[in-house]
Amino acid sequence: MRTIISKSQIKVMCDENIPLLAESLISCAEVITFKGRELRNSDLIENNCRALIVRSTTKINADLLEGTAVEFVGTATSGTDHIDLDYLNINKIQFADAPGSNANSVAELVVYSAIRYAEMIGESLRGKTIGIIGFGNIGKIVAKYAHNFEMNILINDPPLLDEKYSFPDYVTNTDIDTLCSESDILTNHVPLTKYGQYPTYGLLNAERINSMKQGALLIHSSRGFVVEEKPLIRRLKSKSLYASVDVWENEPLINPELVRLVFHASPHVGGYSRDGKLKGTMMMIKAFAAYSGLTPNTEAIDDELKSYKAVQAKKYSDADYIVNLLQEKRQFEADDKAMREMIDTPIEDRPGTFDMLRKKYPVRRESL
Repeated sequence: MRTIISKSQIKVMCDENIPLLAESLISCAEVITFKGRELRNSDLIENNCRALIVRSTTKINADLLEGTAVEFVGTATSGTDHIDLDYLNINKIQFADAPGSNANSVAELVVYSAIRYAEMIGESLRGKTIGIIGFGNIGKIVAKYAHNFEMNILINDPPLLDEKYSFPDYVTNTDIDTLCSESDILTNHVPLTKYGQYPTYGLLNAERINSMKQGALLIHSSRGFVVEEKPLIRRLKSKSLYASVDVWENEPLINPELVRLVFHASPHVGGYSRDGKLKGTMMMIKAFAAYSGLTPNTEAIDDELKSYKAVQAKKYSDADYIVNLLQEKRQFEADDKAMREMIDTPIEDRPGTFDMLRKKYPVRRESL
């Protein structure tokens, strides 16, 4: 635990790996940082914490919060499967997440994987069919980039369909089984849910994985348990499928066999661009300000985010330019190399190494 400075009666505890968050909050609050997987109920009680800001490595539930003074919980992530939202609601604890903050960052990994796949099979992305499961913040950006590459785009998002959402005219909405069987490239961007009308836990099961085209590509960058790994491993071993995987079952203890079989592996860092992280930080700051009535200093974050410049759509006619730009800015090959080195270490060292790859992730800027 590390106390930054005391500026008010509000005590904030935040994950040490949320960039510039503590530095922004110290202008108006007492800030204490912690390591994501190490936070305990006793820490919150001893520090009389009122506002808590985490990442996905911290499980927010009764075990952590019971008997504490916490009134506000924020997560600088787009996913909320690590949060017991029912507990927060019942106990009238304010909550904020960061939907869409890392959407472009993840979309860049999808684009990189798709171009690398096209290079391996010696074909162009133009005219290929990409199936996008989940048309939320990430899915929409992936579709935009696929449209720039002149791909055919299939979409599956039953909740949006129920809402009578007006899909863009360059995409075709279809059922998930048709999407799986007809896509050359399949990518999923859904939250991890076990209950409700449309649960996503095990959504891509053996039947759907086996229905994918011979030689198709599966890009997996949502949450580990959305895809069943055993049937995926079987198809990869038969050399009838390609895969790029960023998220894994049982993180941080991942399956080394799957790492060896995919053509690209990364340690759940698809959304870890500097830009994506800073957008998440900014969303947490705004939510904290609304809760507390205080005004953190965001000047350093504002300056960094203003420096981002997107690529013009016409540049997508040159896939080599796009993939080289992504490799220069995001260095995805370095992530893959680190994963393969990790699985060659003793099994007891791998979880810590996996977490360290995420904790010590280099500053890498978005480019698309």
